Amino acid sequence: MRKAIFFTIDSLLASSIVIISVILVANFYSVEHQRLNVNYASQDLVRVFSTTSVGQVNNDYVKSLLSSSIITNENNTILEQIGDFWADDKIELAKNITKNLTEDIVPVNYGFSILVNGELIYSRNLSVKRVLVSSRKLISGIAKAKPTEGFTARVLLSGIKSKKTSSYAYFGGYEGDGNLTKKLILPKDIISFNSSYLEVDAGGNFDLYINGFFSGSYAKGSGGGGNMLADKWNLSNAYLANFRAGENTISINFTSGIPYIAGGFLRVTYTTSSYNDTQTSGYEKYFFPGIDGIINLYSSVYSPGQINNMLIFLNYTSNYTTYLRLGNTTIYEENPLGTKNITISNATLKTLIDFNSLNQKTTPLRLGITNATTLGGAADAVLVSDVSGSMEFCSQATGSTWSGWFQSSTKGCILSGGVWWWSWYNFTPSSLGYSDFNRTIWNNGTSNLCGCRHNVICKNDAKRLEIYVNASKQFADTVFNASGNRVGLVEYSSNYGSVYQNDCQGNPLTTTPYPDSIVRLNNITSNKAQITIKIDTTEAWWGTCTCCGINKGVEVIETQNNPSRKKFIVIMSDGEANVACSQQPNSTAIADAVQAAWDACNKNISVYSIAFGIESDAASMQRMNCSGGKFYNATDTAKLQQAYSEIAGEINKLSFAGQIVNVTGALAKTSVHPNSYIEFNYTAQEAEFNKVPLAFETERFGNNLSSGTLTIYANTSVLDAKVTSYSSNKWTDNLVVNGNTIYRLVDYGNDYQILGDPFAVNIPIGNINQGANSITISTGLNSTSPTGGSNDSRVLYTLLLSGFADYSSVVAKSDGCSWTLSFEDGSASTVKVPSSYTGTDSCSFLNKIYDLNDAVDIATYQLFSNLDIDKDGKLEINIDANSLSVNTLTISKVPSLWGPAVIEIRVWE
Repeated sequence: MRKAIFFTIDSLLASSIVIISVILVANFYSVEHQRLNVNYASQDLVRVFSTTSVGQVNNDYVKSLLSSSIITNENNTILEQIGDFWADDKIELAKNITKNLTEDIVPVNYGFSILVNGELIYSRNLSVKRVLVSSRKLISGIAKAKPTEGFTARVLLSGIKSKKTSSYAYFGGYEGDGNLTKKLILPKDIISFNSSYLEVDAGGNFDLYINGFFSGSYAKGSGGGGNMLADKWNLSNAYLANFRAGENTISINFTSGIPYIAGGFLRVTYTTSSYNDTQTSGYEKYFFPGIDGIINLYSSVYSPGQINNMLIFLNYTSNYTTYLRLGNTTIYEENPLGTKNITISNATLKTLIDFNSLNQKTTPLRLGITNATTLGGAADAVLVSDVSGSMEFCSQATGSTWSGWFQSSTKGCILSGGVWWWSWYNFTPSSLGYSDFNRTIWNNGTSNLCGCRHNVICKNDAKRLEIYVNASKQFADTVFNASGNRVGLVEYSSNYGSVYQNDCQGNPLTTTPYPDSIVRLNNITSNKAQITIKIDTTEAWWGTCTCCGINKGVEVIETQNNPSRKKFIVIMSDGEANVACSQQPNSTAIADAVQAAWDACNKNISVYSIAFGIESDAASMQRMNCSGGKFYNATDTAKLQQAYSEIAGEINKLSFAGQIVNVTGALAKTSVHPNSYIEFNYTAQEAEFNKVPLAFETERFGNNLSSGTLTIYANTSVLDAKVTSYSSNKWTDNLVVNGNTIYRLVDYGNDYQILGDPFAVNIPIGNINQGANSITISTGLNSTSPTGGSNDSRVLYTLLLSGFADYSSVVAKSDGCSWTLSFEDGSASTVKVPSSYTGTDSCSFLNKIYDLNDAVDIATYQLFSNLDIDKDGKLEINIDANSLSVNTLTISKVPSLWGPAVIEIRVWE
């Protein structure tokens, strides 16, 4: 129907009559009224031209333009069509259509013009006599020399030709003690196996079997391993044929040493045509390792989301009480004989554990038997302590003055010339007290003896001996905190000449009470009470034969120590060595003492030395620490206590054998079968559209703080991330990501011995940012004894690459191109996009050569950019023309494409 234009023309004619009337009676109306009527004319033209389509206009000229396809879109409004002609630089057509539609509408005495972005399209050239009114209209989607109709395209991966990625079989924080079996799940559509790599902290040498086929022998330490460091081996390519798609069985058969693995993984790198990996969204299954020997597992499980259902199946053989602990909850504990198949249902598990506590948490897991206890500490530490006479002195004394000898017919401690002789010492400062060096009676176990001993009176001060007793008892307490550690005691003085028997009465007989200068000793023992009582009854005597004490300590260790245990001597003295030893024939007692210490170190004994008090020979004592030991200059009470405390703590750290079982007696073999598992269904996050997973690894952190960085590339997202930790026989107990604590073992209890130990701690993906992420992971013996981290810690993670490029900007064409592509595996290919492309254009992703006015090219380049995360011009995955799906749309008058253009209509009198 041709409707709107007629009503508007009638209205304009009526308006012209009114305007003429206004002009005739101009003297009776204000200028404001005249402007109002002219304004109506201008606004009416804008309103009619912007709401009426060219297909609705009953105009012969317009009809001819439509029939000849000069106008291709009859839904264009009159203003849009004028704008289209202008944008296409068809100014004459814009002028003619404007003239044809306005000549009979605008009164002849009215001036009229139309402009687009200030460029004149048409004007009725009458001079302005009274007033000019301008009305404007914005039209989006047009611009000079720009197409008013364009194309947009999107490209997405519908599949891949191939990708190179990796799968892993992880070992827990400690798996043993015995031969081990692991499951490795690989995709079913593997094209080829590229390489395999084994990284483990093993307790001994072993043979590797893959699906029952021998795959090499590996010696502990031959791959760069050590304390909290893994051995690392690239497996021979000859063994790649032993792997297969789907489920693989990996066996570790130990040939020597202690049969355990304290963390690590087997990595298999392969080429696959699988778009996704083997993981099923919303489902996790943890396989227990097969253990043939003694069941002793420290590991962990992780749920990426809220668990809805959970089931545990255990297949094991044991004649002992066997238990399973998840977090700090004992899930199962029974003492059945023989082989058992145990299923723990979801209903039962819900009564035992709060599923909410497992949500996005790495949860420690422990499986063991009660008859096998862990070794705990494996250290023998001997206290070699100076109990010379000066140890009886007041601790704050800075010096002493001898009085000389005095005689008496009735008292004294040396009988000479028929009289008794004695003396005393005055301390500096004198206010502290004094020592009466006089008659002292003691019992040596068989008879009473009498001789010169210090009898000290201290005023407002403690004796050095009292401080030593307290500090050394604390030392013993700390060392005994690690179950399995042992402590011995050697107290030395000097081989003081003769003393008197029978309480110094009558005509005395003489004896040498301590010919080897050793006052007392206590054999190495795990009996803390015995050592404590011995230390509590310590007394001070005479001179200082330091080399005697060290030599006796070495003798005790060599005769009572198992070679597999670590050995320590802690030597303390408050003075200067003044007695020599025949075992070290040097010129001075001091030189003998230093050599005795180094002789001990040459026997693989770590020697720690403590100089106590300001009168001690600190310079000589400092020369005695060796074989990893340290020197402490304890000039006061607090420093002595600190020295013993620090040494005890360090001995515990160096000697701990935490998770290794200590088998006493004949323990029958136990085993866990590798078909045991924990499975759970969880609420997964909404899957991201058209994402391709690829496995990556960071560099090793390379420091014993175990701090590193995880960098996430732009335009990627994280599917999962794990931080590895080689805790040796300790526990991984803390993970901090970007300053936020992600994992704390102490949340499950202070006693780590009863808890599991993860090798890989998962990071919930919500805690990972684009760009750089700071990571710190650490270990500990317990909640108060941190032990740093491993240089070999790193992050293993899976990134999701976007296989989708959304609709491109609207451009003039959408043809496509023949693309030259390079891939990370070193190959190259030419791919037509779309696959039906028959043109001659050549594009290069590496060199960024493509048509910026082609919608398909723009979208294709964006997709390739998504698949090149390191921006080296090489795609992470291999594709061909069949891998891509191309959608193209024709878009007309897209508001955001160009402009907007301003169309202005001017009317004047």
